[in-house]
Amino acid sequence: MLKADQNKFDIVMFNMSTMYDWDHGIVNRNYFVLNTLLKDPSVERIISVDFFPVGFKKTAKHYIKNILLEVKNGEMIYGDLTSACFRRAQNLYVYSTIDNIFTWKTVARELKRVEKILNLNNIIFWSYNPMFTEFIGHLNEKLFVFDTVDNWLEHTSYTKLINKNKLKRKYEKIAAEADLIFTVSESMKKFYKKIDRPDHVYWMPNGVDVNHFNDPSIITSKTELDDLQGPIIGYVGTVEGRFDLDLFTAVVKLNPDKNFIVCGPIWDDIKKEWHEKTKPFKNIISTGRIKYDKLPAYINKFDVAIMPHKQNAFVESMNPMKLYEYLAAGKPIVSTPVSGTKEFESEINTANNAIEFSQHINQLLQQETIEKMTRRKNLAKQHSWQIRVDQMMSLVHTYIKKKTPN
Repeated sequence: MLKADQNKFDIVMFNMSTMYDWDHGIVNRNYFVLNTLLKDPSVERIISVDFFPVGFKKTAKHYIKNILLEVKNGEMIYGDLTSACFRRAQNLYVYSTIDNIFTWKTVARELKRVEKILNLNNIIFWSYNPMFTEFIGHLNEKLFVFDTVDNWLEHTSYTKLINKNKLKRKYEKIAAEADLIFTVSESMKKFYKKIDRPDHVYWMPNGVDVNHFNDPSIITSKTELDDLQGPIIGYVGTVEGRFDLDLFTAVVKLNPDKNFIVCGPIWDDIKKEWHEKTKPFKNIISTGRIKYDKLPAYINKFDVAIMPHKQNAFVESMNPMKLYEYLAAGKPIVSTPVSGTKEFESEINTANNAIEFSQHINQLLQQETIEKMTRRKNLAKQHSWQIRVDQMMSLVHTYIKKKTPN
């Protein structure tokens, strides 16, 4: 147990992506929480553990990007042929490996070696990755925190990597052994309750960096949307299984006088369907992935921001960051009634079909005011990443205080 007078922590964080992805503008909740924790006075250091690759092709790509290339960005702390740990910033270290394809025990030994080299103390094991639960209790951690981003059991990309029943058992292990569990949605709180974990599970929605989406030097920069004629209706995010393509194209068909912009990649699984269903429409523009540092310039061009998501178990486990980003940019929003929208009922117009969706878009185009835009931005300020991480760390400190004897 942690000593009562020890209020500084080192965090070993198992990530849901890699530093390479973050460096190239592909960010997520994990990225924002980590970078906000780096500023927390009680956090001494963070060891950022890259997402472990699964499968030969992914392992080969991971090795090139994250070990051969990414390590050049920092001072080497530990390394061998298949692993590297380097210092990225004053209190940030990055560990990347492909040894997990052989055995998790090798990875655990290497992390123990890093722990010894850096003399880590009062370790919090903070994980975003439910696929690798073998490490619980093997990292000399004093506290195990699991931050649940969506339900991976309902996402085909993850169930292709790991058997669904096996993944379910891993969630059950997390439920049994985590000291604190955070979730992005109320749905995930219910999920844990069903697997006998009712206590110390906290709903912790996503957040946003409001300043980033209002930075004049970014929002006024040029984009390919600048010369478009007519209203711009925009979507930000990856087009995958959650995206209701039938609803989207039906709305487009009802609005031939408007530009529909999709700022995000089209996943391979639905590329064929995307091309077939969007081909008849000349007013759909797909920009591909937009890096985070350029994203505000695109959202700033939107007249209305949309979220045509399907209503299913996976979507209900989510809490879309794009909602907070739309609000931070002050944009009016139309969405299907999915998880995350109820918290902002006064600012988000929900629709169950294409006609309702189209009606809301047209009403918002006519009724938008500067006052409404300002109100949305002020609302977003109440959901900053700093506020969110402060809430998390408050729970961490409270838990440790109760756990530590007087």
